[in-house]
Amino acid sequence: MRFLRLWHPPRAEENLEKELQFDLEMAVQDRMARGEPPEKARQSALLEFGNVALVKEVTRDVWGSQWLAAFVQDARYGLRMMTKKPGFTAIIVLTLALGIGANTAIFSIVNGVLLRPLPYRDPSRLVILSEGTKQQPDMSVSFPNFRDWKVQSRSFEQLAAFGPAVFNLTGRGRAERIQGRDVSSDLLATLGVRPIRGRDFRPEEDQAGAPPVVILSYGLWQRLDGDEQLVGQTLTLSGTRCTVVGVLPPDFRFYYGQPEMLFPLGQAMDRHQATQRDNHSSLYVVGRLRPEVPLEQARGEMNAIARRLELAYPETNSGHHITVTTFHQDLFGDIQPVLLVLLAGAGFVLLIACANVANLLLALATSREKEISLRQALGASPGRIFLQLLTEFMLLGMVGGGCGILIASWGVDSLLALVPRGVPRLNEIRLDAVVFGFALVISLMTSLFFGLAPAWEALRGRFGSRLNETSRGLGESRRKRRLRSALVVTEVALAVLLMIGAGLSARSFLRLLTVRPGFDPKNVLALQILLEDKKYNDPAQAESFFRQLVDGVEAIPGVQSAATATPLVLSGQGWQTDFVVEGWPVHQRGESPHSDYYMIDPGYFRTMAMSLIQGRVFDESDRIDSQMVVIINQTMAERFWPGTDPVGKRMSLGSTDNMNPWLKIVGVVSDVKQYGLDRDTKTQFYLPFRQRPLRYRTLLVRTKGEPTSLIGAIQSKVDKLDEDQPFFNIRTLETLLSDTMAPRSTAFVLLGLFSSLALSLAAVGIYGVLSYTVSQRTGEFGLRIALGAQRQDILRLVLGEGWLLTLAGVIAGLLGAFFLTRFMSSVLYGVAPTDLDTFVGVGLVLGCVALFACYVPARRATRIDPTVALRNE
Repeated sequence: MRFLRLWHPPRAEENLEKELQFDLEMAVQDRMARGEPPEKARQSALLEFGNVALVKEVTRDVWGSQWLAAFVQDARYGLRMMTKKPGFTAIIVLTLALGIGANTAIFSIVNGVLLRPLPYRDPSRLVILSEGTKQQPDMSVSFPNFRDWKVQSRSFEQLAAFGPAVFNLTGRGRAERIQGRDVSSDLLATLGVRPIRGRDFRPEEDQAGAPPVVILSYGLWQRLDGDEQLVGQTLTLSGTRCTVVGVLPPDFRFYYGQPEMLFPLGQAMDRHQATQRDNHSSLYVVGRLRPEVPLEQARGEMNAIARRLELAYPETNSGHHITVTTFHQDLFGDIQPVLLVLLAGAGFVLLIACANVANLLLALATSREKEISLRQALGASPGRIFLQLLTEFMLLGMVGGGCGILIASWGVDSLLALVPRGVPRLNEIRLDAVVFGFALVISLMTSLFFGLAPAWEALRGRFGSRLNETSRGLGESRRKRRLRSALVVTEVALAVLLMIGAGLSARSFLRLLTVRPGFDPKNVLALQILLEDKKYNDPAQAESFFRQLVDGVEAIPGVQSAATATPLVLSGQGWQTDFVVEGWPVHQRGESPHSDYYMIDPGYFRTMAMSLIQGRVFDESDRIDSQMVVIINQTMAERFWPGTDPVGKRMSLGSTDNMNPWLKIVGVVSDVKQYGLDRDTKTQFYLPFRQRPLRYRTLLVRTKGEPTSLIGAIQSKVDKLDEDQPFFNIRTLETLLSDTMAPRSTAFVLLGLFSSLALSLAAVGIYGVLSYTVSQRTGEFGLRIALGAQRQDILRLVLGEGWLLTLAGVIAGLLGAFFLTRFMSSVLYGVAPTDLDTFVGVGLVLGCVALFACYVPARRATRIDPTVALRNE
């Protein structure tokens, strides 16, 4: 009941009038202190405040609430107090702006990537399905298995499949490479998307031999002049005339690559892909769960289907399982931990800023005790004073929030430069209404957090009795000192948490920098080329084209070497197959060893600067009519031929049930990090293109200088061989390597920035508390010196107080970090979440910084003149 009386004091109207009169007198005194004549000061104050009775009447008639009138009054008074102490206000606003701005910037990325709903109909019911085995947990889906899933499953409204596709668009000026997707006819319906022009694919068009049709993206349609009549016309794609039947919406997003064109999957499947269950050629399945079916039930049903297919087709489906993952988790599972760690780091910075501001406001509250005591004497209740102070603090918070949004608007662009380019939805990140709402909410919550401690002092009615609580010259009350000390301990503890997170991230990143990728990425350019199947249907033609291209590119001045290969290292894509080792025990179905493999030119190892450990590289003798050969990596050699020379040994592609001809091992090369520097090295082997020609390859060019400067010369060599043949996905290997490290480098940079800010704020907090303590205890220190205390005793006393606060904060922070850093394990590499060196190092660094922060006010305390101090007392 006492609390309710504080918020609803008696005679509220009478108190309001008294407070308005008091504010008027204060305003007059402020103006007179600035040099205005008394009459002019009173006139301008009356002009600002207006007639008290009129204010009462307006607030009663219009709002019907004395509390709203009080809020307007408090807001105006708070603004005047802010302008009265501009330096103090600027420090608080800047501190809050940094904390709120950092949180808003990080939240804008989290919101754009993770929180904003995907642009599909009821996206929570969308899932991604893939196959896997014990050796290869995540595989694409074979087309025959996909067809059986559609027939047998009951958990899904729809199941649709998609795979990569590329086309050469000719007949409209210079040949252009078009990135597309082969999709089943119900993909758009599964996603809940409709074309804005034309129509979707029909089921009969999703069959081999049907008339070729395509759906264009809105961007490609616009590049083709946005002609309304284009729907129904034909385009020449890779030598085939295809009818345009539809145009996708401008806001259509397909996060598994942004296709410019869709083509019916059934028409794209060749006979081998359409009939062979062991062919897993980059086909993935998206499904829409029925409303009443939970995810776990769908997983159980799909694994039951996998068991039935294993019994029906043991040669190809033994040991297979089906993975069902939510669309959201499949897209953002890798980046989500990094973003959440960064958001937590920004949150710690904001909490430290709040603690710092709370300490500053406690100091300000002490200096305003006379004013607040006078308000109490005029009849203001503690609850009324609490509301006034809280209103002032909310104004500070809102101004800090506004400045924080300005900082965030600049910071988002800087953050996007650090975020990996492969992260989906980067182009959807913006400061929208949700982000502004977040900034408003944290500004209000921050105001409550940092304003609660000083405002609670007023609520308890302690200001008026403060002089009864302490003796002359001993400064602020013990309770308030304890509160200020607790805030400093909190700052230090949060700073320790953040610094340990940054330290672990830094050690992880530095450890990653020492990992060798297995090749030299410097000055290597990669360009992808896909030859049209109709023009180069003879494998010998494709091999001739690439051989002439490599010879022509190597003749360009500034080129050291060139070669073709597929797949490209560090591209995130890989080719895998089962294999059999001669002399090893026969494995059961589905348990044959599994490995990555590459198709390469003889000059590949020289271009990539890879080390040959044993044997030889491919040469001119490795032809299609000669002994089939293979080169293996060091990991494969150590695993299957430990302690012996594998050169001359034999292996075969495929499983025990379906072996291919024996391959002779002719060499061993260094390991390559195909999927990122933080991934374990797998077994790898290399096959020569000259024994297995392919139309799709990546041209790799090692140059003496900047590789991108030779793109034009390379293009002229391609045009000389085939002017209708474009290349695409132009990038350097250094860029690919940096992209794989981008998530960890982003965490390293931002956590380092946050921890530096946290360390600075903690040091300022320690300095502020001790400095204020020294100023409040000047008389005490003067008396101690007058009674014979040595200056080193005063120094030891002040340093001891600072060190006790620091030690308490460090211990609390270390204990918290011991438990919380375990959540960072997914973003660390080669470093334990409880790494002892990091914990000890952070404690020492913060201790040294705290020592410096303590020394400055302690040194000032030793220079107090006891005569002057006692005279002032």
